[in-house]
Amino acid sequence: MEKGDTTRHAILDAGLKMATQLSLESVTIGHLAKVTQMSKSGLFAHFQSKENLQIGIMQHAGELFAERVVIPALMAKAGIPRVKALVNNWIKWSSKMTGGCIFVSSSTEFTSRPGKVRDFILEQQEAWLDSLRRIARSAIRVGDFKKDIDCDQFAFDLYSLLLGFHLYDRMLNHEDTKKRQDVALDRLLDNYR
Repeated sequence: MEKGDTTRHAILDAGLKMATQLSLESVTIGHLAKVTQMSKSGLFAHFQSKENLQIGIMQHAGELFAERVVIPALMAKAGIPRVKALVNNWIKWSSKMTGGCIFVSSSTEFTSRPGKVRDFILEQQEAWLDSLRRIARSAIRVGDFKKDIDCDQFAFDLYSLLLGFHLYDRMLNHEDTKKRQDVALDRLLDNYR
């Protein structure tokens, strides 16, 4: 990695951490310059605008998400083991961030704010749902799921379960959230077998 890439990576790591603690909107070039001990002009040279910085943070988060959640899950046996691996990886991902999953918080934050950042977040969410549909199709192929299931409904159901976990774990801080999530996941999977 070249020095410029290393610097950009460090900036994006700091920006992602800030976004998960505060919000994506709260990440400004000035605030991030202070945190990274860079000049505003030096940081501006990397991104040219707050909007590009926010997109860069979300793109960086997407790369980390693929590396830590999706790719390891794809190493698990296709079908139910892969679904469970994906869920466990997502929970670990979400739990390691101060404010929870950046994709959940930024999706809420930018839902009614048109622009490039919202469009980028929307593309990421669509790609995530497509991943869930593909995992359902692979579960059908290996015989873990019924052949006539609606893969769009599976993606909806599984993501809804994860969003529910996120609320219970992060906001409500229930002690039995993991246990309840396991029960809910087993019921969901039973519905598709």
